[in-house]
Amino acid sequence: MFRFARDKTSSTSEQRQLMRRKSIRPHLMLTLSVLLILTTLMAGFSLFTLWQNQYLLDRITQTTLVDTQTALNLSEGVAQIAALAPYTAASARPHQIQNEKKQLQARADALSDEALSLTTATYASELSQRIQEVEVTLDKLMSNVERELFIREDLMAQQFSLDSLNEHPFGQPFITAFRQDPTRISQGWIQQVTRSLEQAHLKSPLPVQQIMPVLASLTRGNAHIKSLRAENAFLLASIRAHSDRMTEHVRDIVAAHQKEVSEQQRLAQSAINRVMLVMVLILLSLVIGVFYLYRFNDRMAKDLVSVTDEMLNLVHGDTNQTPIELSRQDEIGKLATAFLAFQKNAVEKARITQDLFNQNVLLETIFHEMQDGLSAFDGNNRLLAWNNKYASLLGLEHSQLALGMSIEEIQQQLSPRRQQVVTENGLQDDAYTHLRHKEPLLFERHFKDGRIIEYRSQPIPSGGFITLYRDLTEIRQIDLALKQSQKMETLGQLTGGIAHDFNNLLSALNGNLELLDISNALDDTSRRYLTRALSVTEKGSQLIERLLSFSRTQPLNPEPVNLMQTIDELSDLMEYSLDFNQQLSIIHYPQDIDIYVDKSGLENALMNLLLNANAAMSNGGTVTLTTRLCCLLRQQQLAVIIDIEDTGCGIHPEYISKVMEPFFSTKEKGKGSGLGLSMVYGFVEQSSGDITIESRQGKSTTISMLLPIYDSQSVRVPQYDHSTPTNMDTIDLNGVSILLVDDDSDVSQPIAQLLEEQGATVMLARSAKEALTLSDTTKHDCVISDINLGDTETGIGLRNTLQGHHPSLPVVLMSGLPKAQLIEQFGYDTNWELITKPITRYALFTALNRVLSMH
Repeated sequence: MFRFARDKTSSTSEQRQLMRRKSIRPHLMLTLSVLLILTTLMAGFSLFTLWQNQYLLDRITQTTLVDTQTALNLSEGVAQIAALAPYTAASARPHQIQNEKKQLQARADALSDEALSLTTATYASELSQRIQEVEVTLDKLMSNVERELFIREDLMAQQFSLDSLNEHPFGQPFITAFRQDPTRISQGWIQQVTRSLEQAHLKSPLPVQQIMPVLASLTRGNAHIKSLRAENAFLLASIRAHSDRMTEHVRDIVAAHQKEVSEQQRLAQSAINRVMLVMVLILLSLVIGVFYLYRFNDRMAKDLVSVTDEMLNLVHGDTNQTPIELSRQDEIGKLATAFLAFQKNAVEKARITQDLFNQNVLLETIFHEMQDGLSAFDGNNRLLAWNNKYASLLGLEHSQLALGMSIEEIQQQLSPRRQQVVTENGLQDDAYTHLRHKEPLLFERHFKDGRIIEYRSQPIPSGGFITLYRDLTEIRQIDLALKQSQKMETLGQLTGGIAHDFNNLLSALNGNLELLDISNALDDTSRRYLTRALSVTEKGSQLIERLLSFSRTQPLNPEPVNLMQTIDELSDLMEYSLDFNQQLSIIHYPQDIDIYVDKSGLENALMNLLLNANAAMSNGGTVTLTTRLCCLLRQQQLAVIIDIEDTGCGIHPEYISKVMEPFFSTKEKGKGSGLGLSMVYGFVEQSSGDITIESRQGKSTTISMLLPIYDSQSVRVPQYDHSTPTNMDTIDLNGVSILLVDDDSDVSQPIAQLLEEQGATVMLARSAKEALTLSDTTKHDCVISDINLGDTETGIGLRNTLQGHHPSLPVVLMSGLPKAQLIEQFGYDTNWELITKPITRYALFTALNRVLSMH
């Protein structure tokens, strides 16, 4: 146990260490630290470079530039001294020389001091020495100039000793020139004056003695001045040479300084380049670090946004999103993993909640939309729950029911029509209420409005009971209608069978009567009796046909129908449907009207309306059938109105909108199926018509059928060749061999005799097998066969077999059944030739003429 705990602790510690290594915080701290160090280095290198450049700039400014400027000033100063020296040497006044000497000396001293201010000792000593040399040379020059002035002053002082030369003609110009500047008198002029004086000495010796020393002094002074001037010229040239050398030296110094500055610039640029390289590397490192940090933060932000979006979607109820998968081992990865588990739990919870909600909605929907009523009462007979159908079955509004209502309060709110008449076994409500708390009950209650409600009650273990209410009214009506329909179907089958047999009897009777009709042995009285018998036979045939149509159910087969003729043909049957105290009045539109409907459907509709009118006039009355023209607005088509008005009890306004509903009937229980008017309504709707009802209670009811008039342009009907007569009294059958097939000899023998009277050779067969045998042994021009030949054989089967053996052999079929029944039961094709029983010679001869003319 301890080892397990230690292993678990070790595993947890390793997970924590792994978590620390893969945590976001160390990554961010390391990245930020590196960025901070790189930024600090970059700032340090920038500051160091700025400081170094500032130091170099200060050094150049404080030393090199100053020394260069000083050297240039010294060179300029020496050049100025060299430029002023010739003017100073040419000065003629002592005070001027003194001033200029002081100025030059001051300048030289200033230059010496300025030279000493140079920061470079070598340059300072060298330039100071050169300035001193210029200063020494300048002193010599000033000394020579002063000596020249002194000599000139001495000579000028002797000018008065030359006054005696005024006596001589050459003396005045000499004296004038001497007074102006004795140093400018040339030696030749002096020698000339001396020679002139030596010549004059012979005449007057005294003036000559006075003048000759002056001239000798002038000669010596000029010679000395000349030597001084020569030396001055050398000194001036020396000063200029010193100035030039000074300028060259300053130029060298400036060049050296420029070289030094260039070197400093090169060093500074090199240092800057190195610093820039380092800064570029640092900047690149910063960019890489920032990019890494951006990518890291971007990925982290995207993952956080993904997790946040999923959280928000989950908050908003979206549980169908695909969970994110983050390949991270840091806090965000752990957050995503934790959120995934939370999401699964939330989704599962939401799914369970939605399932519960759906089940609740489903149960509530089923509870309220179920076709049966449902209610629950507690042990005190107080209403606990109910659905909408419960209220509708009781005829109450949903607002009339409230939680906690008692059964007695609910029953008091029932309308009089909804009040209970009797229970199935006669027990009262209180007895049933008491029993419903104890045991399951199933009982029925009949109400005054004719409804039958089934109660299925089940006790609740905690007290009370729950009851299921089912409306059995429609089911009972359907059962009644089904029984009635079964009766009608049985009656129809019975009527059909009887009609078929009766048709055969009528066919035999009609055939024999027509044989009598074509004979010449009858007197007038007998022929009158025969004609009456034929008329009665035809009416019996029409009656059987209408009974067959009335008793069968078939799809509509519309065709052009003459309305007046159809009503007249049906008038006998309509009169038979009325009681003895009821009358039928028919009012036709003056012109013939053709409508495109199913004739049998029209006849059935008219008979149903007549039967309803009969039921409405229990005390007798009149039924008026009227036809008139109108227009159907929907189809924009002419139509005919068939009004059937009775003088019966009328229909209550409450039932006017319901009488067309299936199984709805105002008749007493068991006296009507409620299908009559619904069948009429269906027929009219399928015929693209309309139907209306007007009723005045206690006076009359008018039912109007609106049916469109037949338009040959819009409706295509089968066309027949009218070149052959439709009814024929005689036909030439000489040389024609006919095979007549019918299982009833009473029907076949009169037909055979009729054919033989027309010259035909007739062979009789009672079965399809016999007919096939005869057709193989004898050649026939035509075969006439009844469709129903017994148990299994049919005329249609015989026709198909004969068509296989003798394709060109015409076959005429006979039957007393309607075409719809023949199509459904025997597979009859409407394109085949058919003679309807009871057979008349007109129909027989017409059919034979048609088929024989085509072969």
